[in-house]
Amino acid sequence: MREYRIKTLRLAKAWSQEQLADIASLSVRTVQRIENGEQASLETLAAIASAFGVSVTDLYVGQAEPAEQEQAKAIDERLARIRKRVELEAKFYRDLIGFGITSLFLLTLNWLTSHSITWAGLVIGILAALLIRRGLIIFIFNRRIDKWKADKITRLLGR
Repeated sequence: MREYRIKTLRLAKAWSQEQLADIASLSVRTVQRIENGEQASLETLAAIASAFGVSVTDLYVGQAEPAEQEQAKAIDERLARIRKRVELEAKFYRDLIGFGITSLFLLTLNWLTSHSITWAGLVIGILAALLIRRGLIIFIFNRRIDKWKADKITRLLGR
């Protein structure tokens, strides 16, 4: 029987078991079983840790077994990479909205002052190019670079 800090964390946030289950995309019965001391899979612990915004290792009461610690550490690292990626994507979408608002403002200002879209079009074009560059890096190149790095590490370790 394994002890976790899940109930303590849940009560600190004033969440019901149903709310935690909903946020972590788990069944209520799964949350109940874990809180009653049953063993949880690392995937389940990762979902719960993500819901609380903590690491998987933070869910354990006391020291986990060495094998569990290694697996939990690997999941924590994966969660950190996923959170970083999601934050980059969210920042891109915020910048995209800002680009739209800025473009409308520049076009309106340009039209009110000169009735032609010359300088505003140039500025908007430059901003669009920079935004497209960032989108390509975030959504396309980062995945390929990560895959290349993993393949390279695997090849080097294989030698």
